[in-house]
Amino acid sequence: MRKTIKELLQEWWAGNGTTQMPLPTIYTYDVEVDGKIVQIESFSCIRLYAHYLARKKYPDAKHISVKRQIRKYSIA
Repeated sequence: MRKTIKELLQEWWAGNGTTQMPLPTIYTYDVEVDGKIVQIESFSCIRLYAHYLARKKYPDAKHISVKRQIRKYSIA
């Protein structure tokens, strides 16, 4: 028997089903912004997205570069 999305969600909320929702993973990066090192948290493992978030947070910065990924952890 096929279940609808509504039935699957109700089963997941009740906690008695086998449907597992994925846990979000947070990636933390060291980003250099005009000579200062700041930390940017992202839900994406792509370094370019961390660069985009830094550009969005510091729109007037002249130089932005992603140095390294510090840690990765899941929200539990």
